[in-house]
This record gives sequence, C-alpha cells and structure tokens, in this order.
Amino acid sequence: MGSREWVLWLLVTASAVHVVEEHALGWQGWADVTLGRRFGVHPTWSDFWATNTALLAFAFSAAVVGWQATWFALSLPALCLINAALFHVVPSIVQRRPNPGVFTAVVLYVPLGIWCYVAAGHDGELDAGALIWSILVGAALMAAAIGFLRLKPRFAYPDTAVASVGAGDELH
Repeated sequence: MGSREWVLWLLVTASAVHVVEEHALGWQGWADVTLGRRFGVHPTWSDFWATNTALLAFAFSAAVVGWQATWFALSLPALCLINAALFHVVPSIVQRRPNPGVFTAVVLYVPLGIWCYVAAGHDGELDAGALIWSILVGAALMAAAIGFLRLKPRFAYPDTAVASVGAGDELH
C-alpha cells in the first residue's frame, strides 16, 4: 500500500456518513422535486438505497484497489467531487437552501476528494492518464445514476405486492 493510499478509506467512510445525512434530511422529497424538474425523474426511497448501496460497494472497491489501478481508485474522489459540486453545492446556492447531503459534501467530500488526488501525486501515482480516466469514470458513474432513473418509467417493471403465504399454501 502506498504511504498515502489510506486516504481512500477515509472517503469510503465519508460516503457512508453522506448517505446517512441525505436520508436524515429527506433526500427523496428533495430529489423528487429538484431532479424531477431538471431531469424528468422521480426517485423513490428504493432508488436511493439501490444507488447508495452501489456507491458504497464501488467506494470499497476503489479503496481496496488503491494505487494498483490509480485511475480506478481516483474515480471515487472524482465521483464525490462531481456529486458535491453539481448535486449539492450548486443546487443549494440556486435554491438558497441547503439540500440533503450538502453539509457532508462540503465538509467531507471536497477536502477528502482533493486530498486523494494530492496523496496520489505525492506517492508518484498520479499522471495525466490517471487524472483524465478517473474524471471520466467518475462522471460516467454519476451520469449512470441519473440515466437509470430516466430509463425507469419506460422500461422498469412495477413493484408488486407480495401476499402472505402460510405453511402449506401454494404459490400460483
């Protein structure tokens, strides 16, 4: 492990704290209105949990891989910085009201995201390719989250109610 590679693990933890803040401050209601207007999507809490489970799995993967694939590892801070700027800071400024996630985005995502790039540079692991690829992958992941929400009305199967089945009952 590089001498400063551990900072990626701090960003994994920050991502978990960010998810808690978004949930606690009502992300779904905010996202339904804000993202609904901007992207024509209406996220549910199920969407929130699915997306954030994927985020945490990706974050864990990026930290495990570390400088063995710097471009991949740095896709995590790229994703966090893009999320902070475009989905928290700018909307909070435009709406003149903090949105769910803006506090951890500013206090954790921005400084830790920058620190990850600085750490890779200090460890001699940051080159132009890693920088560019990390930004492209981070942006693609953020775009995928919105893209899947946009595809949902057209292609998703609706949730169904599951009837309670007792012992000996058959499912038809």
